[in-house]
Amino acid sequence: MITYDGFDLSPYLLVRDIGRPLMPPQEIASMSIAGRHGAYFLEKRHQSIVVPVEVVIFEHLDMSYFELKRFLAGKLNKSEPKPLIFEDEPDKYINAIIQDQTEIDDLIRAGQGTLNFFCPDPFYYAIEDEVFEFSGTGVYVVNRQKGNEYSEPLIEIQGTNSGGSIGVRTPFTSVRFSGTLQQGETLVLDSQLVTSYIVDGYGNKRSANQHLDSMDFPFLDIEENEVEFFTEGNATIQKATVYARSRWI
Repeated sequence: MITYDGFDLSPYLLVRDIGRPLMPPQEIASMSIAGRHGAYFLEKRHQSIVVPVEVVIFEHLDMSYFELKRFLAGKLNKSEPKPLIFEDEPDKYINAIIQDQTEIDDLIRAGQGTLNFFCPDPFYYAIEDEVFEFSGTGVYVVNRQKGNEYSEPLIEIQGTNSGGSIGVRTPFTSVRFSGTLQQGETLVLDSQLVTSYIVDGYGNKRSANQHLDSMDFPFLDIEENEVEFFTEGNATIQKATVYARSRWI
């Protein structure tokens, strides 16, 4: 099975091989220093990956072979990366988009070739993610059981603020919001996109970045994480929801 953007392609093509690397390419940043052997390590980053999928296309049902090729082209043609799911890992998806040429060697009523899926974000994400809900201020434990890499959560805070502040603190990060938050509105902190916004009762969004004291957004390690929700002055927190965004390399 291979599902792309919610459409199961399995009845229309046979997957012969999937080229998934053990890890994404590793980009190492370093700096040479005069008088010192080797180099000074600065950081490591995961680069984007390409997942080649070798397929066989065969004449199907009431479609001719060439009609089927046009049909599949329409299903694979996307303007931005979409979720890609493989049968042997049905609980995970990676966002992908077709790149390069999609040459198919035609063999009368069948054909074979390679679909190269470009994945700008090299992580696989949980289809059914972990969600943690807390009431009021306090220090809570977020215990991630999925994934093998730190995650960049999305945090929703329902409460009020007028002249005070609402904050989220972990052992390594801290961010405080000092803008106005009315009853029925939700403050959203998106660590993946490094942005924040407020959603009103009608679903309208407005930016909240200008009311943050830093862009030091929380991240979550595997297993236990201490997360503190706090207020200062004339502010309240009724409910905080943490969407873990668990992921794998």
